[in-house]
Amino acid sequence: MKKIWIGIIIVGAAALFIGLNLYRSVQTGGGAETAVQTVKLEEKEISSEVMVPGALQFANEQYEYFEPEKGKIADIKVKEGDKVKKGDVLFTYTNEEIRLEKEQNALSIQSKELQLEQVKRKISSLKSKEDELKAELGAEKAKRQMDDERSQLEMEEKSLQLELKQADLQKETLAKKSAALQVKSGIDGTVITADKQAALKQSDIQKPVIHIGNEDKLVVKGVLSEYDTLKVKKGQNVTITSDVIQNKEWRGRISQVGLVPEEEASAGAAGGKEQAVQYPFEVKIKGERPKAKPGFNMILKIQTDKRTIQALPEDAVKQDDDQSYVYAVRDGKAKRINVKTGEKADGVVEITGGLTNKDPVIANPAEDMKSGTEVKLQ
Repeated sequence: MKKIWIGIIIVGAAALFIGLNLYRSVQTGGGAETAVQTVKLEEKEISSEVMVPGALQFANEQYEYFEPEKGKIADIKVKEGDKVKKGDVLFTYTNEEIRLEKEQNALSIQSKELQLEQVKRKISSLKSKEDELKAELGAEKAKRQMDDERSQLEMEEKSLQLELKQADLQKETLAKKSAALQVKSGIDGTVITADKQAALKQSDIQKPVIHIGNEDKLVVKGVLSEYDTLKVKKGQNVTITSDVIQNKEWRGRISQVGLVPEEEASAGAAGGKEQAVQYPFEVKIKGERPKAKPGFNMILKIQTDKRTIQALPEDAVKQDDDQSYVYAVRDGKAKRINVKTGEKADGVVEITGGLTNKDPVIANPAEDMKSGTEVKLQ
């Protein structure tokens, strides 16, 4: 019986010894030292990015729509695909009312000039008439009568001169109206559409008679949210890509950011509408331009602010739900340290709190690493 109890005690002690060793092994990561590489907080310059869609468009384009107050379209001088220069006539109007006004104005000017010439002749003949009256009525009566007649003729002359001046001004106005009947190109470019029938089509959306665009100068246009417009500024660099043209990218620069928003109605709560406030912007393409047509959808990566941060490689920072943490090496052991993080960019994570630049951090800790694991530096 005594031997049985001695055996039980020996077995129990052995089990206790094995259990203690197993516990220590779990707590220290198995007892054997784990070889690790370490990194430290390092200053990095990062660029934040805003990614938005845009559309390829002409930098310079001109739309000319039918204006019924000008009359009827008489003749379109260009066709689709034609190259035009600034000042070239695109199409003309005929306006019967302006034609008649010009004829009436010309007759009015001619009539006023004839009347004025007649009055001037009468004024010139007053001297000889006064001499005749002197002999007939006497010098004093003759002078009084001629003064009255002279004053009346001079007043008539001034009135006719004013009327003639007014007719000349009307002539200038009609000349401008007549010149406006010729619609000219305001840019160098290519005729995209030339549609005389656009004047006859009745619809809510009016189509242009002429559309001109400069194919050599393209830009990308889009809109920014209120949040993004605080970060995007003129002069920032842009990387441009397209889902249609694979494995190709172009460079650009922000050339304009609108001060005034474009507002588009979006569906809101029942019985009302909310306004989505969006700001227009434009990107000028640098160097090679995309071999794409205006209207193509493009993807824009806008490099916003550049700043210097304290950062670690992404592989060094682990995540436990919403908590970020790293393993630092202290006294030959791995120690979990919770950290605060900021932006991620270019394979690094910004560390904003919880760590100093003196702490060596395990560069790529194993998934099963635990705090307290004995480690040695490679």
